[in-house]
Amino acid sequence: MKESSVLTNQELYDKIYDGIYPKKENIMILVCAIVIASIGLNMNSQPVVIGAMLISPIMAPVQGLGMGLATFDARLTAKALKLLLLEAGFAIVAAAIYFLLSPITYASSEIVSRTQPTIWDAIIAIFGGVAGMIGARQKEPNNIVPGVAIATTLMPPLCVMGYGLYERDASFFFGAGYLFLVNVSFIMITAFIVVQVLQVAKRKVVNKEEEKKRKYLMVGLALLIMIPSIYSAGSLVRRQVAQQNAQSFVSQEFSQFYVLNQEIDNDNQELVVDTIGTELSEEQVSQLQTKMANYNLDDYQLVVKQVADSDSLSLQDIDRYLEEKAQETRGMSGTRALSSTVTTEPLQRQMEAIKKALFSEFPNRITSITLRNSETRSGDEAGIVDVTPSARISEEDREAILEKAAELTKGASDITINLTD
Repeated sequence: MKESSVLTNQELYDKIYDGIYPKKENIMILVCAIVIASIGLNMNSQPVVIGAMLISPIMAPVQGLGMGLATFDARLTAKALKLLLLEAGFAIVAAAIYFLLSPITYASSEIVSRTQPTIWDAIIAIFGGVAGMIGARQKEPNNIVPGVAIATTLMPPLCVMGYGLYERDASFFFGAGYLFLVNVSFIMITAFIVVQVLQVAKRKVVNKEEEKKRKYLMVGLALLIMIPSIYSAGSLVRRQVAQQNAQSFVSQEFSQFYVLNQEIDNDNQELVVDTIGTELSEEQVSQLQTKMANYNLDDYQLVVKQVADSDSLSLQDIDRYLEEKAQETRGMSGTRALSSTVTTEPLQRQMEAIKKALFSEFPNRITSITLRNSETRSGDEAGIVDVTPSARISEEDREAILEKAAELTKGASDITINLTD
């Protein structure tokens, strides 16, 4: 008879019970994992964070809590809770010491992202808890439990709590603490449900009323913990929708300008756009403000910050932005400023290079540059670069722009530069 590949209920109980003994080796592994994860968060490196979660032993006491509550085993529940608190305490202190010694202590995006748990974190923890118990039942070694440790991110919130402790920032500490609570609670609750489904023998005689009370208690706990995450998820969705609308608005309505930076401030209900070129008039800004309603941004105030002085922005900053913009537009199959069909990639690159060179050379003397394509009589594709200079520039400046344009189009007979008024 073929031997079963899964553990019996008693073997599963023994496996989880044996895994929650506090061991010096596990504490040392945990501290190492926390330091590795802290470095990953500090340096914005997801692979390093994932590696830390793989070696973390913190899943065992969480599963032990679910098993203890489901089997009415007060001893197992108490031991699992003590081990979880002990490991969490060591992890937070180790992370705080790391950030105390680290020369880089700014709040990276990886750190900030662990301070706002949402309903999706709860859903991940639910399915992760189910997968974790299924993996724990397997006799053969498998990667299910380590995978659950990665998916449910139990380690990073503890690192961020350590960061919040070091910075004495309650928002980081309690935000990450809530994420850790969400993950632990829902893994524990799903472990509780799986153990109930498997009908693992209870460690004491209980009547149906007592068993029903415990189930209600678990459901109430789940709802209590989930409510703030639902609100957080709603806020996150609103922010992301506003961000997407803002990106669409800027790419469409600012297509003739180079936008150095755009930022949407949800707290102050502002869309801040930094551009290169001559300062936009109040009438232009007012027209743009009116158009924001077409992008569901009625409640936001448009703030345009103009970089009109070349001394206030280095050419390296301009070059870096323009290179990123050129890569983005090529990835989207052409610039939106082009009329009708998209130009071929070599021609597009030449036109983008000309646009970059002109803006870099005359950042405060050119209002806008528009790229468009045309077709010659022979059917070949040609490019047209329309340059709109500032209304206040001198004749010498206009001549300088024309000379630079001639220099840039030398040898490129399929590109024409027009100086418009």
